[in-house]
Amino acid sequence: MKNVLYFLVSLIVLSCNSQKNIKKDTHLDPTITKSPCPENGVCNFEILKNKTFSIESKFGNTYPELSDGTKTILKFEYVRNLIPDTQDSGYRELIYVEIDSNIDALELEGKNLVKAKVSFGRLCFCRGQTGYYPVTEGQLSISKNDDKSYSFKLNFKVTEVPQVITSIEESFTL
Repeated sequence: MKNVLYFLVSLIVLSCNSQKNIKKDTHLDPTITKSPCPENGVCNFEILKNKTFSIESKFGNTYPELSDGTKTILKFEYVRNLIPDTQDSGYRELIYVEIDSNIDALELEGKNLVKAKVSFGRLCFCRGQTGYYPVTEGQLSISKNDDKSYSFKLNFKVTEVPQVITSIEESFTL
């Protein structure tokens, strides 16, 4: 009787298994970036349609807020490779630009970059030097090449925190 009980308990324990359903996020359209990316990391460029962007301040920190809307968000991300055998070595930079979905061309410079909500995010274990910041120094140029193809160029500087990415040049379609 003991053997049967051990067998049943073993059978129950061994048959338990978590579900392995991995759901791919289908609303994102990541593409390999054409911008120069530092050798020690990976860069990604995404177009987020029918969204709006803002920087929110909570608990003394700043966070990006993406919500449904009528705009298109251009998102560039640099992720540095993890340093082996080092805790908290993660480092990311994110750049967000909000544009009209039916844009033909856009040229902005300096403080006018806030019209496109150009924002820089630095995420790392860097006390006092992490968060999201509006970009107010630089030049943004977006031009339409043909029916749906666009050229995007951004050169910028953030004075609040150090940065790795200072220039982005991409092509995309809407």
